[in-house]
Amino acid sequence: MLLLLAAVAGWPTPAAELNVTVAADRAFSAEQLEFFERHIRPLLATHCFECHAGENQEGGLRLDSRAAVLAGGDSGPALDLQQPAASLLLDAVRYGDIYQMPPTEQLPAEQVKLLEEWIAQGAPWPPEAAPAIAAAKPAFDLQARKASHWAWRPIVKPATPTDVGAAPASPIDAFLLAKLNDAKLVRAELADRGALLRRTSFDLVGLPPTPAEIHEFENDPSPQTRERIIDRLLASPHFGERWARHWLDVVRYAETLGHESDFPLTEAWRYRDYVIRAFNADLPYDQFVREHIAGDLLEEPRRHPTERFNESILATGFWYLGEAVHAPVDARADQATRLENQVDVFSKAFLGLTVACARCHDHKFDAISTKDYYALAGYLASSHQQVARLDPNGELEAGAARLAELHAAGREAIVSAALFSQLEGELHHADADVHGDPSEQVFADFSGGFEHWFRTGWAFGDAPTKPGDWRVRAAQPAILAPGVAHSGRFAERLPGVLRSPTFTIEKPHLHYRVAGRQSKVRLIVDGYAMDPFTPQLFEGFTFEVDGDEFQWRSQDASRYLGHRAHLEFVDAGAGWLAVNEVRFSENKQPPADNRSKLESMPVPDWALQSEPIAGLTSLAQSMRSIDELLPDPVAAVAIGDGSGEHLRVHIRGNYKTPGELARRRLLEAITADDPPHEMPGSGRLELAERMFREDNPFVARVMVNRIWFHLMGRGLVPTVDNFGALGEPPSHPELLDYLAARFIEEGWSIKRLIREIMLSDAYQRSTVGVPASEIADPQNRLLHRANVRRLEGEAIRDALLCNSGRLDRTLLGPPVPIHLSPFMDGRGKPATSGPLDGAGRRSIYLEVRRNFLAPFLLAFDMPAPATCVGQRNASNVPAQALTLLNDPLVLELCGRWAERIVAEPSSTDGRIRELYLTAFGREPMPAEATAANEFVLQQSAERGTNDNDEQVWADLCHVLVNVKEFIYLR
Repeated sequence: MLLLLAAVAGWPTPAAELNVTVAADRAFSAEQLEFFERHIRPLLATHCFECHAGENQEGGLRLDSRAAVLAGGDSGPALDLQQPAASLLLDAVRYGDIYQMPPTEQLPAEQVKLLEEWIAQGAPWPPEAAPAIAAAKPAFDLQARKASHWAWRPIVKPATPTDVGAAPASPIDAFLLAKLNDAKLVRAELADRGALLRRTSFDLVGLPPTPAEIHEFENDPSPQTRERIIDRLLASPHFGERWARHWLDVVRYAETLGHESDFPLTEAWRYRDYVIRAFNADLPYDQFVREHIAGDLLEEPRRHPTERFNESILATGFWYLGEAVHAPVDARADQATRLENQVDVFSKAFLGLTVACARCHDHKFDAISTKDYYALAGYLASSHQQVARLDPNGELEAGAARLAELHAAGREAIVSAALFSQLEGELHHADADVHGDPSEQVFADFSGGFEHWFRTGWAFGDAPTKPGDWRVRAAQPAILAPGVAHSGRFAERLPGVLRSPTFTIEKPHLHYRVAGRQSKVRLIVDGYAMDPFTPQLFEGFTFEVDGDEFQWRSQDASRYLGHRAHLEFVDAGAGWLAVNEVRFSENKQPPADNRSKLESMPVPDWALQSEPIAGLTSLAQSMRSIDELLPDPVAAVAIGDGSGEHLRVHIRGNYKTPGELARRRLLEAITADDPPHEMPGSGRLELAERMFREDNPFVARVMVNRIWFHLMGRGLVPTVDNFGALGEPPSHPELLDYLAARFIEEGWSIKRLIREIMLSDAYQRSTVGVPASEIADPQNRLLHRANVRRLEGEAIRDALLCNSGRLDRTLLGPPVPIHLSPFMDGRGKPATSGPLDGAGRRSIYLEVRRNFLAPFLLAFDMPAPATCVGQRNASNVPAQALTLLNDPLVLELCGRWAERIVAEPSSTDGRIRELYLTAFGREPMPAEATAANEFVLQQSAERGTNDNDEQVWADLCHVLVNVKEFIYLR
């Protein structure tokens, strides 16, 4: 049964147990044996032996002998002779909860009945010689794999080669020359200055140089000129836009969640802007990584350069940029898929390793075990997606502090007033007045404070209400009941979220005693956070609270018994929420409750005239004034900390077959010598720090290789996302380690590394190689010349905008809605279309809707945002030529380009030179100038116009756009 029973399986039975003549362990009748031979053996041979006999032992399971069937495979014995109906084999062929086998088509009901009858008989099988035992698969030897593969070795900075002939321009060139000399290869000449400037400009800012910049560079041959240009472009704000786009591919950036309805991802563009700012600021890469892993947990986060809110937390949004399924039938399976995507992106992006390949079994080739996968997944299972509400210019923090001071002053006055005990008595929240089911479990009554709960924002304060706490209610001071999680005691515009510890749902009903306005309660099961979009299968798991008195609200979680969950009490800053108690119950009805329903008790007017609370009215007015001036928080998708969870290995990747516990840690091949220790919360901050010890060589090597790839067209390790055994080894391992060591020495500065590479002779070489070198090294692995590189779709589109004069160079901000062509249709389609030219904004600011990606960019290999893509395809297909010929955007921008050309007083020859400089970074060759002149004359004649006809020049612009040189770097 193809893969069958991969599933139903335990570790292969040792050969000594099977390679003997196997007698039945009981006497079977002739009729039973005939039944087996006539019905069962043919069934197994037809549907199972392909994957579970002889050499084939999917899931460690064999089904070609009775002993093997009883022994089972990875998941345990295939048969249960004591309880036949509980046999894993039957569960699989019935397409049960755990396995569904055969995977391609379910067995007919009559064949399933035959298997049921056979097992009920005790699984009769005639005595016979056991089939030959396949050689046991080699044991997973993590240390041997680590020792045998180059990528696990520590970074050691090598000495720069000296015996390489003529003095190299840089250590980089020395390493390259050493390899070239060994292979007896001759380097190409240096590129002409126009081609080099165009290459430099596109590499650093993703835009072409202007004709004036080209003339200046060509007329000043001094080496310092090139350094000044590189420094100027590195300092350009457009540098961050160019290099952020590279990174967004790595983290599968999108602004919607895909699947069927393509729901929006809250303010995802703020992550994009974070990355742009990080590259422009030359944020050290080690800090960049720390912020991605645990930016929400840093004690001293970086601040936004102008708005001063927490900048670091924005990086953590990358964890949740993946596609999300709405209304999954199996929430646990959906969570497992989400965790796999997160681990996959994390491990490829920062380690260059395919850790997600170990979800179902130890990695086939690398020193990565299944426990490694689940150890990393545990960090994510211990965290929660959140909408972070950030504080612009620290105004919320300052306001909250001042409000707390005023509140404390009022509380002192209240508790010293004789009236206090009377008012508090009317709020009467004694537990003795609650009459619930004896089986009910009080999950939270906040008598112990917020211990083990997680708070973000300012609304809930640092503890539940205490005697004497009060709030401003309808402009009047009001006393609050103690022991309540209350988000409105200080103000109604302060945002905050209170999250519970993670728990297992053991009772079918949850009851909440709540009051509030414009707030909500959420039950998050298995980390599923999309129920506000599509509540199917999660009906009522998010509910609004909108009532001034305490009332019981209930949820039915009977479908999810045994699942892991947590609660969220959410005040987004528009109202308030008071939670008095949470109970888990077998009973659908909430408990009978004789307590006061009053959330608060207004202080009588007469009392406000007497000491010691006469000043309470003034305090209330001051608090209300501060509240009204509080700014709206800045919202962004981010990660939040939760209860520490160690996951169990899922045998064969199936959560229904849990195995051994996998404690959270980085890969064992790196951390084997670390002493075990408990981590607070998720442990992500410890993970972030652990990434940068000297025994982890991957972070520096992988990023250095990514940068080299984007500048040179081929990574030193060609498989930029895979440094494992299936990836290609480095062409220049010593150079890779030299650059990695330099990267660390230079403070993990990306700009310094880029500058060092671009100032090398290797970067400045022509793309035209020496014939003999081309024959000896046709793939240019040793870099005897520069690689020919095609521009990405974004750079092509941005160049068109720039040449046409339509480019809006505004930085950052919300995305421009995607332009919808007549052929873009489907569920989740936006109600309105964006402008054809994207309002002139650079391509990085176009909305990235998973189900409605820009056709122009897709034609030029923009990847679908599904997983980590560090190296795009660079295809050369007819669709690209057709796009440049027919796309309405291209035609419109060529028209605008022509308007610019005609508007400038110049001769036909001058205009042609200007077009060639703008399009290709060089002047036309004589034959090209002649052909262009003839084209202008011919088009003018056909149209009955002269050489000032904008359409004539638009046609010539369109011709130049369709020259290959326009979309390639020489």
